Amino acid sequence: MNINIAIADDQKLFRKGMAALIGSFENMSLVFEAGNGLELLELCDSCEEKPDIVLLDLSMPEMNGLDALKILKEKHPSIRVVILSSHEVESFILATIQAGANGYLAKNAEPEEVELTIREVFKNDFYFTLPMLEIMRKGLVKKTNQIKLEEEDNLTPREKEVLQLICKQLNSNEIAEKLFLSNRTVEGHRNNLLLKTGSRNTAGLVLYALKHKIFDLDTLSK
Repeated sequence: MNINIAIADDQKLFRKGMAALIGSFENMSLVFEAGNGLELLELCDSCEEKPDIVLLDLSMPEMNGLDALKILKEKHPSIRVVILSSHEVESFILATIQAGANGYLAKNAEPEEVELTIREVFKNDFYFTLPMLEIMRKGLVKKTNQIKLEEEDNLTPREKEVLQLICKQLNSNEIAEKLFLSNRTVEGHRNNLLLKTGSRNTAGLVLYALKHKIFDLDTLSK
């Protein structure tokens, strides 16, 4: 299946480089480029072929990436967004995930990581490397005194089990096979998790799991 990509970045040279890189990946197509957040929103509204994934820079004129992300998620919730940034700042990462981002890429990422992130976000709705998850966890620890944690009791043991497997970046088919459940049952648990946690998407579920210590990152490194 072909993956349609859009790029929003005010640095033309970087944008063109990313466009060439996308063109070198199998089964990926660039549908358009935008130089700022406003242009991105206008193109998403007007284009006949919507992007599956937008690679979105945070620092842009006219409208920055975070503001554009919030509006894009309201108007086109099915479009997945991977944030591009030169700075892996905890507060920025947390803010973008809470606003609905599906992934986060450093601008100096290797081409292989760019391709992997796009494919995983397309397949599983989110993707974060272990170092990125660790940055997110550290950011949440710093904010602990400012966050009033919700009770975990509203999640059933099975829902927590599904959530832990989601955090391990298993898709619904893999979770169903591991827990001997039907795909429909797993999707039901996923939808319940989104409702109960108030998360915008699967990436938000990961943030919730880290915040409430439902998932231990150490299990990923074993």
